[in-house]
Order: sequence, then C-alpha cells, then structure tokens
Amino acid sequence: DYIAEKVDDLKKGKSRIIDIDHTVMLGWNDKSLAIIQQIALANESEAGGAIVVLANDDKEELEEILAAACSSNENPLTLFGTEVIFRSGNPLLESELRRVSTQTARSVISLTTEGIDPDEADATQVRQVMALKAFEEFVGSRCHVVVEVQDIDNKDLFPLVAPDFAEVVVTHDIIGRLMIQCARCPGLASVLEEMMGFEGSEFYFEEWPELTGKKFYDIVCRFDDAVPLGVKAASNGRVYINPPNDHIINAHDRILVLAEDNDSYEVNTGDYDQTGNDTVPKILPEKKKVEKIMFCGWRRDMADMIIQLDEYVEKGSELWLLNMVPAKQRATLLKDKGNKEDLELENLSICNVVGNPVIRRDLTSVRAVDDSGVATGQTITLDQFDSILILADAVAIDNGANMMSCDSRSLSSLLIIQDIQKKLYESLREKDPSTHVPCSPISEILDSRTKSLLSVANCKGYIMSNQIISSVIAQVSEEKDINAVLLEILTAEGSETYIRSISRYADLENENELSFWDISLRARQLNEVAIGYKPEELEFKQAAQYIINPPEKSVKRKWSPGDMVVTFSED
Repeated sequence: DYIAEKVDDLKKGKSRIIDIDHTVMLGWNDKSLAIIQQIALANESEAGGAIVVLANDDKEELEEILAAACSSNENPLTLFGTEVIFRSGNPLLESELRRVSTQTARSVISLTTEGIDPDEADATQVRQVMALKAFEEFVGSRCHVVVEVQDIDNKDLFPLVAPDFAEVVVTHDIIGRLMIQCARCPGLASVLEEMMGFEGSEFYFEEWPELTGKKFYDIVCRFDDAVPLGVKAASNGRVYINPPNDHIINAHDRILVLAEDNDSYEVNTGDYDQTGNDTVPKILPEKKKVEKIMFCGWRRDMADMIIQLDEYVEKGSELWLLNMVPAKQRATLLKDKGNKEDLELENLSICNVVGNPVIRRDLTSVRAVDDSGVATGQTITLDQFDSILILADAVAIDNGANMMSCDSRSLSSLLIIQDIQKKLYESLREKDPSTHVPCSPISEILDSRTKSLLSVANCKGYIMSNQIISSVIAQVSEEKDINAVLLEILTAEGSETYIRSISRYADLENENELSFWDISLRARQLNEVAIGYKPEELEFKQAAQYIINPPEKSVKRKWSPGDMVVTFSED
C-alpha cells in the first residue's frame, strides 16, 4: 500500500523537484502554452532547459494539454530540447514553492487566474508576490519575478508590498496600446510581432568594454549582426532608448541591441567609412490631420484605451464606439464601477453606436446615439474612417465565448467590414477616380490557430494578442530590464516605433546606392534609430528578415521610392 501510495503521488505531481537555473511557472491560463514555446525558443541555443509548472490543475490533464499542443497539425508547439515538468499544488503556499525549487530558479512567472473578476485576480497576484517575498530562501536568490496583472489601476499595489521585487506586466494595457499604434500605422503589427518573440531578433543587454568612452553615434556601425538601440547606465540602472548622439558609454554600461541570439553578435573592427552621412534631405513639416477612428466591440479597459488614444490624435478627432453595450450603461462601465474618474479628453470626442459588429445592417450605415440611446442624427460610413479596430468582445466573453468563438466573431466582423468598404469604394470610384482606398481594419486574434485563416480572409492587419503578451512575459522572464524597454516603445511618451519613407533619409534623384548603415547614420541626424527596412516589392510578412536587424548592413543596395525604413523615434 505504501508503494502504491507513492506511485499515485508521482502520477498526481506530489513529489519534489530538485533543479537549478530553471523557469518556474505559477498558475496556468490560455497564455501558458505560448509562453512555454517562447522560453523553449530562448533555450534552443543552450540545447534546451527546464520549465516547472506549479498549478492547482490536475497534473495529468496539463500533461495531456501539452502533448496535444506538441502533436497538433496546426502550429504545433516545439520544445527544442526543453523539458516541461508539471506539479499540482497551491502556488501561494511556501511548502509548495519549495517543492518546485523556486529558490534555485532562474526566473518565476506568475500567471493571472482566469474566470474570476480582474480585481480579484490581481489581488491574488499581490498575495502571490507576498508569498514569494516571505520565502526567505527565495529572497536571497538571484531569481527575478514576472507577474501578470489584468488592470493597470492595480499595478501600483505591487511596489507597496514588495518594492523592486517583481516586474509587473499589465496584459490588457499592453494589448490596448499595441492595437492603437498598429491601427494608426499600417504594417506596424508585423514589425511588433517580429520584435516581441524569440523566433527572429529580440532585445539583449550586454557589456562591451571595448566600447567604453565611445559616443552612441560612434557605435551605430559596430555590430554586423545586431542593431544598437540604447544603453543601460551602470551608474543609476536607467535604460536610455534612442539616446542623444553624444551620449557617452561609461565603464560597465550595457548596450541594448536587437539581435537573433545573445551569442550571435560581437563588436567589429569599426573600419566602416561613415563619411557623407552627416546630412539628410530637407524635411517639410507634416500637417497633422484630425482622424475618425472606430472600435468594434467592448473591452473592460476601454477607458484606458480611450485615454491612450487621446494622447496620440489631433484635437477634433472622433472615436466611434460600436458594440452591443446599451448607451445608458457605458458611462458607468467606463468608470469601472466607480474605480475610475470621468473621462477628461483633450483631443477626442466620442460617438456611441449601439449595434452588433457581426450583423451587416449595423455596419452598413453607422448611426450615433446619445447617452440615453436616442439617435443624434449623426451618421458615417465605413469608408470614411482612418482606422478601424476589431476588439475581442468582452460582452461575448462574458456570455461564455471561448478564444475560438471570439476569433470567429472577429473574423466575421472583418469580412463584413472589408466587403462593405470594397463596395463603397467601387461605387465612389466610378464617380471620382481619385477616391482614396479605405483603411485596412486591424483585428485582435486570441487563438494562434486562427492565424492560418487570416490569409483566407485577406487580413493583412491583425494583432495576435495572447501570442504577443506571451512573448513579452517570456522576454521579461529572461531579462527583467526588457520591461522598461517595452513600456517606453508602447507609450506616447519617449521613443516609439515608426515606419518612414526612404525619402526622409536619401535624395533618390541624386543617390540611390546606399547601405543600411548609411541610412542608420542619417537617421541619427534626426535623432532616430533605424532598426530595419521594407523593400517596396515585398509585403511586411514577406520582409521579416529585413524589417528587424537586416543582414549585410554594410552592403550598398539600390533604394526605390516605395521602400520604407523602420525606426525608433520620439516623433
């Protein structure tokens, strides 16, 4: 009986794990498989590693989920030599944390609980951090903690209970910011998706003593296989992204780069001829215009998204909210049951529309209503919008929709919107050949298996939200300073990702044979960091090897007027 009991405990994941330098995942949710995939990719160069999952779920069930993902015909999960071990238990208990050798781990990822109120889930995460903080053996280790939080308003709770202890990743906030940036800049979704994961080039920090004393401008061409983006100062621990050209690299400073792996790049001899790149074409100031933007669907963090969008747009811009939430309830929902203040917007005006984003008649002619649900007489058609975002609808999720059914709704909305836009465009173009092409909608996709259907729907703009969040969590678990980098490039303050015309950096009438390093040096004259480019003849998906950390940076190439340059810039 004793032996049978011990065998049963092994099957149920009750035994202790003795390991070092492994990744511990506390909890299990719909991002877990994608996080495992990203960490496995990161471990590939080291012939694999170990991931230990401690969750309240049944061990055998989780093993079956992983096995099914690895054997799937659509986007199978590949472990690249990484071993995944499951243990059943309560992550809040010190005895359970010790059982998975949390104190000797390389990093700990604490995932949010699904199916409960977001504030309650975040409160559980606060307790999880406190449990780790109280674990004396763990506190003395070099391991760092990454915590997934649902509501941006709860982020400040964690420094109160454990200052400088955990890196907090607010999932809804990141996706909201990504959606807004990608809607306003066609092609950016492909750039950010390529940047966030471990499949291509990602962020790395490294100290290079041979660059001590150099100015940031001097190191632009010092890496054949990486793109320098900034510096982490040893003096104060601050990360400077896109610093001034005269920023001095001091002893023990770490250089932030985009590279394929942490051992895939090194400093070159520095003999590239940089002459002739100290001037750029005269840039005419761009006149910013007011925008008309539509959100299809509703999110719990809608108020946060609206505030973020208000920071980007010009005064007089309009935001149309089309969803099934009654107009009378929206003001209360935007205040999150009294947890938020009334929206104070400087640049945006909001137009409410009550309708179902998967029903054609509700999309054919979009009609605004007031806060009482009475029609205002204000109407608009889909071809008049500058950006359209299709959100994973919280109303559908609250009614029991899973990831696949949410994606089905998003795809249906996408197809209907594209069809209506196409018919409106063809009708108007017959009367006026100069009619501009309508914007391409950006759709939020939750399930990675839906990706194969996007080409069928002719969807060029989409955000794989769970996939990107999983990549972010995995990157921060490998290098905690990445959290500060992502925070800057996803906010209106500081440097953001832009896609610029080549004409900003080269006068193609007089010169068209330039290397990527030539373009990078000219970008520095404009206080920008060039991280890649898209050739005119390729779509963004086809240009994956060029848009981030391109090869052959020193080789001259002929540039075409339609070529685009991807940069980090403050404006």
